[in-house]
Amino acid sequence: MQRKAVLVIGTVLVASVAMGSAAFTSGSVDRTATVDVVGDDQAFTGLQAGDSVVVQQSDGGQLSIDFSQAANADGINGDANYTIGDKTGDFENETGSYAFNITNNDGSAHDYTLSYAFTGSQSSSSSVTFTVYDSTDTQIASASDSNDGSFSLAAGETAYVVMEVDSTGATESNDLDGDVTITAT
Repeated sequence: MQRKAVLVIGTVLVASVAMGSAAFTSGSVDRTATVDVVGDDQAFTGLQAGDSVVVQQSDGGQLSIDFSQAANADGINGDANYTIGDKTGDFENETGSYAFNITNNDGSAHDYTLSYAFTGSQSSSSSVTFTVYDSTDTQIASASDSNDGSFSLAAGETAYVVMEVDSTGATESNDLDGDVTITAT
């Protein structure tokens, strides 16, 4: 009797496992997604130009850095240094200036990485550097064409970026064009 009970229980167990694993072989679920494209200043990673004519928002709201935007200039001098922004200013009270700011418009804190990569034929002595400050005017990161800078922003927090261009060794055959990349994780 005991042997029959074990055999019946074993058969039921094998049958239930076989039926349970065979009950679902594929499935599909559709959901809606809303992905609006907005200007850089209103995006999750908000980018807003400072007061310089060199850094501007395009008609589509996209941030751009262009040294040929000055009234009568087509670029910068060779063997020169240019700074866009004032490292000694008070950013929070608008007495300081900056090239652009980065605002975390998400409801959660994020880690950011800022990098710059040359796309043109630059001089080996030239550099482009971005120094990032928090709202207390404390430096929190520095990025250049040779190293990335990392920093964190709480929800709603803004960082201020000062840009420095060193054209040492550059001639008219060089340019310092490049890509600024800001990554949030």
